[in-house]
Amino acid sequence: MKKYRINSGVNLVILPTTQFKTLHIAVDFVAPALTSNISARSLLSYLMAVSARRYPTQQDVAQKTIDLYGAQYQTDVYRFGQTHHLRVTMQLPAPDYVSDGSNLLVSAFDFLKDMMFDPLVSEQKFDDDVFAKEKQSLINELESISDDKSRYAISQLRNITYDVPNLQSSSAGDIDLVKNLTSESVYTAYKNMITNDLVNIVVLGDVNDSEVASLVSGWSVPARRLPFLQPFYRQALRPATVEKEKHLQDINQAMLTLAMHLNVPPLDKQRFAAMVMNALLGGSPLSKLFMNVREKASLAYSIYSKWQYDTGFLLIAAGLDADKVAQTEKMIHQEILAIQNGDFDEKVVASIKKSLINDYLSQQDSPNSQIEIAFSRLLTGSETSEVEWIKQVQAVKSNDIALVAQKLQIQSRFILLPKE
Repeated sequence: MKKYRINSGVNLVILPTTQFKTLHIAVDFVAPALTSNISARSLLSYLMAVSARRYPTQQDVAQKTIDLYGAQYQTDVYRFGQTHHLRVTMQLPAPDYVSDGSNLLVSAFDFLKDMMFDPLVSEQKFDDDVFAKEKQSLINELESISDDKSRYAISQLRNITYDVPNLQSSSAGDIDLVKNLTSESVYTAYKNMITNDLVNIVVLGDVNDSEVASLVSGWSVPARRLPFLQPFYRQALRPATVEKEKHLQDINQAMLTLAMHLNVPPLDKQRFAAMVMNALLGGSPLSKLFMNVREKASLAYSIYSKWQYDTGFLLIAAGLDADKVAQTEKMIHQEILAIQNGDFDEKVVASIKKSLINDYLSQQDSPNSQIEIAFSRLLTGSETSEVEWIKQVQAVKSNDIALVAQKLQIQSRFILLPKE
């Protein structure tokens, strides 16, 4: 890995490899996640995907990617802790595999420069037709959340779990706020992003480092004061569980979702025990929730747990019949108590640890995973080597698992039920 400081607040990481026949370029615009900016940034990701001054229509953008040997160009938004990310990614054939490889590399970086830094605007606003179409597309996407009952239930659980507004809504924005956006207000958000965001760039492939650094420098991204970023969030323990349930007419089965407070400092070694504990509870096919609640007791059609490392909460979600909610929740708490008491099979733990390590190692064969790790290191300033990561997972003892499980405390419950 080679890191360059292009400018203040503008970083470039090059991951040289001959492992893949593709070149991957990813650009992350990072800002504090605020309710006032998330919706506009989400709409920006739509606008930046379909047009630029040089490519005014979606068809023009598509034709250019075809000219770049079928390159894949995408934009997206996501949230990590209290940071919001607008990410631009591009995948294309490695220059060495095409006849005009050097020109391809230059053309790819020129295309990204146009899409990111020269949008289709006039008179300090985005093109009206493009803006109206993409705004409606985002509204449609946000409205579709309610059609996916699992996704909807988890979004409702998020809303009642977090104390801060910027974590209560989707990273894609809020429908009402999106409806109130104008082309002028989104252009203002764009200028703020281009001027003030932390910009992290990762390039993975068989490329010449100095050539890539020169091409990125050619984007002329100005220096900026580093924004105050909080990639990790930890919330104080609430004295009582927040509960909510909702009945919907067009569903046949219920969704039970629980949020558990897990007080593990973000960079503490205990996070490895938390990782293994989550896999033992509901994060793997060998887990207690899957094997006992779903398979043996047949209480749920689907059930899993997920530890959210960035916010310190452990999520449990189950799809089940409405008349089995109480029984299922009781058994979930019994399985948690069993882990807290050390009541689990050592052989299962060994298998889970082996599976976690195999999954981790398999990520080395994924360009996207390698890029994600590079972005994480840039954001958090923390780096754990492959050898150290494996060593820490292998070092987790049964007592470590029980101790970290004892930190679990339920904070919120959302139940989605069919209308009676």
